[in-house]
Amino acid sequence: MTTVNINGVSRDMTVEEQAEFDTQQTAWNSKSAERKLAEIRKIRNQKLQETDWLVTSEQITDAEKTWRENLRKIPQDYTTESQYDELLARDPSTKELTHSVWSKP
Repeated sequence: MTTVNINGVSRDMTVEEQAEFDTQQTAWNSKSAERKLAEIRKIRNQKLQETDWLVTSEQITDAEKTWRENLRKIPQDYTTESQYDELLARDPSTKELTHSVWSKP
């Protein structure tokens, strides 16, 4: 038996349970970049939706058009997990995203 700590709870596991747990942890960790990209797309889509009215009202500036285009290009312009971490970085005190790509002009 092996004792593991899962979310602050200690639990005894058999060798088989430990092997299954390790397999699940490895699978979870290997999909880290996919989860981060999904979160980035969610944030991007929200920001685009928040400014869709600018397009339909024809009150959009050239700078805002460029900003929206840059948001749409995030998946092709940012492709590594370290870049995803930069995009998801937040100010510790305000919890606001800090990467410049998110800043609306």
